[in-house]
Amino acid sequence: KIGPLKALYEKVDHLILGGLMYNTFISAKYGASIRGVSEEDRALAMELVEIDRKQNKIVEMDFLVESENMEKKAEGQFRTISLDALKNGETAGYLLDVDPKSYRDEKVSGVIASAGTFFVNAVMGLMPSFWEGSEALYRMIAANRSARKLFAGGDTVQELRNLCPGIYMSGLDDPNTYYFTGGGAVLSAIEQGTPYDMKPIQALFQEI
Repeated sequence: KIGPLKALYEKVDHLILGGLMYNTFISAKYGASIRGVSEEDRALAMELVEIDRKQNKIVEMDFLVESENMEKKAEGQFRTISLDALKNGETAGYLLDVDPKSYRDEKVSGVIASAGTFFVNAVMGLMPSFWEGSEALYRMIAANRSARKLFAGGDTVQELRNLCPGIYMSGLDDPNTYYFTGGGAVLSAIEQGTPYDMKPIQALFQEI
């Protein structure tokens, strides 16, 4: 998804990454060894790293949830690891979520609180076990009541509905909130530079 991500990067003021994409980005940027990130992935991500060195749009999450396995969140088999530790050469296992305390950082909370438009495509952690980072993000986005909000992709919308049913229901009656499936198609439309006939994408092109 590096092509659509690069196209999206050019349209936004700030970009928050999660999941494998964020793991790959920080692995490439800081030379960190992270389980599940291949050399091929790192090589592809370096292009985004170089772009961001000049424009500095990617908002880094300072605390990540490391797990010994991807099957479940088992007691004693996961912990929070800091980005500073990875910068200093610590090897990480699977990084499967963003720790919610990452959002307390002023550089993160400030970006979310001041945003005029949100485009949310995917979740922050490996579902269903690693959900706290996504829930915290959804709640912070909801707290920005003046922003336009676009939630793209069936999985994204479903997890919002599961984790924050009240926020999801409020969005159904909010003219500034859009829910739509086909997250991949949306990214392709952004990459090709045309909103087609998709109202949410027309809004995205107008507002960003």
